[in-house]
Amino acid sequence: MTPAEKQALLDVIAGSKGFVGIHSCSDTCHSPGSEANFSSARYKNDGDQADPYIKMLGGEFIMHGKQQPGQLIKADPKFPGLETVPANFQVTEEWYSLKNFPAYFHVLFVQDVSGMTGDMYDRPNYPSTWVRLEGQGRVFYASMGHRDDIWTNPIFQTVLAAGLNWSLKRVDADVTPNLATVAPKASELPLSPKKK
Repeated sequence: MTPAEKQALLDVIAGSKGFVGIHSCSDTCHSPGSEANFSSARYKNDGDQADPYIKMLGGEFIMHGKQQPGQLIKADPKFPGLETVPANFQVTEEWYSLKNFPAYFHVLFVQDVSGMTGDMYDRPNYPSTWVRLEGQGRVFYASMGHRDDIWTNPIFQTVLAAGLNWSLKRVDADVTPNLATVAPKASELPLSPKKK
């Protein structure tokens, strides 16, 4: 989209609309220099230089490894709609390694990197699903969603329904920023892998 179209989208969200992003939504509108898969810029946090869309979303795709089992840790057991989701659950997915997390968002699930295969997961645990306020709007993002079987998984459906209900203002929740508590080293990124 053009810069004007992107700004129009961001203005609508900040004006009070909900935004729901799934999986490759974080692989859209990359920050300057991060477009190429093996660019060294892909492996650094961009801070204030992050793309405005990425700032609104709350995170940016770095890379993914092979599809594999991975575990998510529930960071907020009190978030409306997530009460029945286990504290830890495992599914096979195309897991995204992410960056550019703001301090001012509320993490719902953390990616447990222990036992994962691939250089992109050689880092501390990091957020994989979150909510955040953008002006008067509400933003929800979940990194799951690549595989067809994820969409029929009852746990993912529950997570998605909770995020939709919150983003559409059907429910309220305490979305106090919690990154420093639930994933304090999330900004420590993997080293740039060598181009093969």
